[in-house]
Order: sequence, then C-alpha cells, then structure tokens
Amino acid sequence: MTMFTNQTAEELEAMRCTSEGIFNAQNSVWMKINFGLVYLVALITFFLSVKAAKILKCHNVYSNGTQFLLMSTLFNANLNQAVYFEIRIRHLVHVLIHATDPCQIEFHTPDCTYDHSVFAFTSVLSTWLVCALTCDRLLALFLRNFYCNNSKGISLFLISLAVILSLVVHSITYFGVSRAGYIPACYYPPQLSLNTFQTMNDANFAFTMFNCVLTVFILLASLYKDRRIRQSVYETKLRYASFENLLTTKAICSITSTQFVFLSLSAAAVAIVRFCEAGLAEDVYHITVQYVTGILYSNLATPILIYTKTNKCIEQRRKSIGKMRQQTNHVDTHISSLRKMWE
Repeated sequence: MTMFTNQTAEELEAMRCTSEGIFNAQNSVWMKINFGLVYLVALITFFLSVKAAKILKCHNVYSNGTQFLLMSTLFNANLNQAVYFEIRIRHLVHVLIHATDPCQIEFHTPDCTYDHSVFAFTSVLSTWLVCALTCDRLLALFLRNFYCNNSKGISLFLISLAVILSLVVHSITYFGVSRAGYIPACYYPPQLSLNTFQTMNDANFAFTMFNCVLTVFILLASLYKDRRIRQSVYETKLRYASFENLLTTKAICSITSTQFVFLSLSAAAVAIVRFCEAGLAEDVYHITVQYVTGILYSNLATPILIYTKTNKCIEQRRKSIGKMRQQTNHVDTHISSLRKMWE
C-alpha cells in the first residue's frame, strides 16, 4: 500500500486492477480462515456483552461514575465490533463474487466512506475511553471527597472529553483527504491518508505506553494508601471505604491494562509489519495484517474482563462484609462478658 502514497488522486483512480499479491491474498485459504475467526469472535463478543451489561446494571459494585464509564466502554466495543463484523461480511461477499477478476475484487474507496469512518472513530474512541477509566481512578485516589460527591458528573466530563479528542484525532487523520483509489477492504484507510495514519498510529502507541505506566502507578499508590489506612486508622467505615476503593481500582486497572495490551498489539504490530513490508511478499503482508487487528481482540476482552472482575469484586466484598460482621459479633460477645464480670 505504501507505494501509492506519493500518487495523485487521478493516478490512483486510474489504477483499477489490483496487484497479483493482493489478488492472491484475497483468494487465499488463510483469508477464508480469518473470516471465520472474525465472525466467531464477534458473535462471542455480543453474547458475553449481554451478560456483562446485566451484571453491571444489577449489582451496585462500583461508583455511579465508574459504572457509567464501563457501560460506555462496553457499548463502544460492541458498536466497533458490529461495524467490523459488517465490513468483513461485505468483504467476504465481494471476494466470492469477484474471485476471478483482479479489476473488480477491490473496493472503491468512496464506497467505504461511512463504514470506515464509524470504524476508525470508534477504534480511536476505545483508546480514549480506557484513558478515561484511568483518569477516573486517578481522581478517586487523590481527590477522594470531591470524586465521591461528583462521580457521575466526572464520568460525563471524561466521556465528553474522550469523544472530543477522538474527533480531533479523526479529523487530523482524514479531514480533507481525497478518498480516491481502491482498497482491499473497507477498514483500510484511504491511500492518500496513509502517511498521516502512520504518524497518528505511532503517537497512539506512545500514548498507550504512557497510560500503562500511569495505570501501574495508580495501582501501587492505591495499595500503599490502603496499607497505611489499615495500619493507622481504626474507624470501620473509613477502612471499608478504602477497601472498596482498592477493590474497584484493582478491577479497573486490570481492565485498562488488558485493553491497552490489545490496543498496543494493533499499533505495534502494524508498525512492525509496515517496517518489514519491504522484506515481505505482498500477499503475506496483507494476510498478516488481518490477524493482528488488536481492536478485534480488545472488543472481545472488554465484556470478559468486566464480567469476571465485577464477579470477583462481588465475591470479595461479600467475604469482607461477612468478616467484619464476625469481628463485630466477637467484640459484642467480649463486651457482654465484661459487663457480667463487672456486675
């Protein structure tokens, strides 16, 4: 694809027939296997998302703000997965219809405007929503009282900021770019945007790494703060509030860390594959790209993590409450025995 980045829109429009490498990739067995993998992953994502949404809605485990952020992240993951699912169905149908015609097997880029725009925007939004979850935990750690009183408002602000930043990134990458030429599938960026797309991809990868470091810092700081409270504070309400905050932070940090691993997979893999593109056969390059779409696996991981981590929080909270009640009963029994002795 990089060989087209210096071409004009008119020259790209004239290149109607695809190369032999792309034609072979489109008709390869590995591409057919990838279609099956994508459809399976997408359907599993939709099924598990229903279970994740139910457990979030029915169990008051997190603050209202964190719960709203998780719901928004889950919704965006499903929207992105649904668009990608639809794109790959179109891709398969197109390949089957034009399997013998190298001049028809690719998509005209303007025909992909809507699909690609929604897919690209929600992909960027996934990164910013995970960042919003990290900021949510950062505020809960350092501005606890303010956060407790304004958690829903904070979540609305963070989501709005994530949407605005996603629009900015999307506009920088694609605004004003001619959608001339032909592409193998609708999730490919327009050929005249490839240079900007690569720059934004590199920036996204660097930002992803920074957010991972911040996530680890928040978790370590939360553990340290909780340990200090348990050692120096004996008020039951404050100790339990610290325990619940740490429980939420652990769950959210697990979710954000895993999400960033998959988002990094996509950013890093594309960068590495593009770097090695000169040494790869063209068909191998285009087949490899299909299997390193990190956002596909990230979308699957979202409902799995939300469901498992929320379940774990529920169980740990139940055990903690039972332990506190048992301790209270022991104290009451001890005081009653002392009263009898004093009488």
